[in-house]
Amino acid sequence: MANPKSMLSRIRTALEDRKQSPLPMPTIPHVWDIHEYSPTEMTKQFQNNLETVQGEFTLCNDFAHAVQQINELLNTINAQQLAVLDRPLSRKTAEQLRTFNVSQNVSQPDSPQTDTSQKRNFVFASANPADVVPEELAKLDVGLVSPEYLLADTGSCLFTAPTAFDRLTTYLMPILIVVAEKSMLRENLPAVWAEMKPKLETATNGEFVIVTGPSRTADIEKILILGVHGPKRLIVFLLP
Repeated sequence: MANPKSMLSRIRTALEDRKQSPLPMPTIPHVWDIHEYSPTEMTKQFQNNLETVQGEFTLCNDFAHAVQQINELLNTINAQQLAVLDRPLSRKTAEQLRTFNVSQNVSQPDSPQTDTSQKRNFVFASANPADVVPEELAKLDVGLVSPEYLLADTGSCLFTAPTAFDRLTTYLMPILIVVAEKSMLRENLPAVWAEMKPKLETATNGEFVIVTGPSRTADIEKILILGVHGPKRLIVFLLP
């Protein structure tokens, strides 16, 4: 029987050698072909695949059109509390939405319909991660987010989630509003691997989250339920 101390010593020596001469990164395997589709082709493919899994899609003329459409949606669903990912596009959208009042149509018995207005509440990530309380975040109405990439072949949105706030926003919100640009479109996941590699090498924590339409769960009776493990509605507003 080998001496345990001798075995441990050999393991330590091998690990030290590995530090001096690290193994090279494995070659990225070929999984899907890259066809170099045009932005117009990828937009149509993304829309078709997103809507196939019951996601919603709106192609906007410009940023102002997108903000107007989102504001009308928020009024329709009476959303007043929004979690906002700290990304340039989602933050810019939230700042524009601040200029709109919340229009609520309140109907009382035997009285005409009246209109009241108030400001929405936008919740951003706290500087202190310990302040992120999942139970409080889950009470918010909508997540306003912007992805890193859109994957045309599956209609998926790929997000970076370096913080608990980022990750929980994509999971806990009953409705996820995605504001994206055509420049974020890629054919498939292998098409973004080369772009993701530098981010993976420099990231100290977090993960990538891929959201493909509303969360879908089937129970033992094969009844499909939306929104159990993620958003019940996923609405993508795509800018030119």
